[in-house]
Amino acid sequence: MTMTRISRLARRICSENRGSAVIELSLILPIILLMFAGMIDLTRVAIARIDMEQAAQRTTDFALAKLPTDERATYLQTEAATAAGVETSAVTAEFFLECNGTRQGSFTGACAAGQVTGRFASVSIRRTVTMLFDWNSLSTMFNSDVLPSSVTVTGDSVVRFQ
Repeated sequence: MTMTRISRLARRICSENRGSAVIELSLILPIILLMFAGMIDLTRVAIARIDMEQAAQRTTDFALAKLPTDERATYLQTEAATAAGVETSAVTAEFFLECNGTRQGSFTGACAAGQVTGRFASVSIRRTVTMLFDWNSLSTMFNSDVLPSSVTVTGDSVVRFQ
C-alpha cells in the first residue's frame, strides 16, 4: 500500500459516522431507563399520598356527619381503614378538646368561662409503598443508603366541629 492509499483510508474512516447514533444511544439509554423507573416510583408514592389524604379527609367529613358523643374514635378508625384499604392498626383517630388553643386531657370536659372552646377530630393514615425498582441495590453500588426500597406515606386531616 502506498502512503496516499493509507491516508485516503484513514480520512474515510474518520469521516464515517453511520454507527455514531447507535453508540450514543447505548451510552445514554441506561440513564434514560433509570430516570423512567424513578418517575414511575415517584408517581406511585405521590398517588399513595393523595389516596391517604383523601381517605383521611373523607373520614373527618364522616366525623362531621356523625358527631361523637364520647371520646371513643374507634368508629372513625374503622371508617378510615376501610376508605384507605389498610389495616386499622395503620390508622390513628382521636377526638380532642382545646381551650384557648391549649389541648385538654378530656374531650367531654368543658372550658372555663370566657375561654374559646374547640372540639376537633383528627385522623392519620399510614401506608407503606414498596418501590418497583430495587433502589437499595443501586445505592449500595455507590456505597450509600440514600435510596430506600420502600417509603411510608401518611395522610392527615383535622376538622373542628365546635
